[in-house]
Amino acid sequence: MDRHPAPEAGDDHVPMTSEERNTWLYAILVPVTSLAYFAVVVPRLFEQPASEVSWVGPMLWAVGASFAGSIVGSVLLGVTARSAEAAPDVRDREIERHGDRIAQAITAFGAAAVLALAMLEADHFWIGNALFLIGAVGATWGAVAKIRAYRGAFHG
Repeated sequence: MDRHPAPEAGDDHVPMTSEERNTWLYAILVPVTSLAYFAVVVPRLFEQPASEVSWVGPMLWAVGASFAGSIVGSVLLGVTARSAEAAPDVRDREIERHGDRIAQAITAFGAAAVLALAMLEADHFWIGNALFLIGAVGATWGAVAKIRAYRGAFHG
């Protein structure tokens, strides 16, 4: 059974599953909270050495905001979109795996860079921020890959 019935003439709207809707939410939240974090921390680098920059608190706030925002946003979007939602199916699971593989590949590559920073005994600031940035980029590109798969011709 096809998850998305053929659209009627002039109607190209395909209902979203909760998985796709949550992917859109995540694709927006992660870059926004990451940019907010860097907007707070980067100016501090111009005022003081990296070893003295207070970055842990803002990073925890950014991660917490992404986490809490994804939960609250998912609930709110779920309540408002319940009637027009398509049921999840095998394609959703395949798209989830596809996006996760891309995110993991980016994160694995970035982990090598973080390991190199640790081997070079870089300041904790640079190690922590590199890991944060790599995680944000991996999560964002994974979500973008999922969205492209949902909106394109994904065949697993």
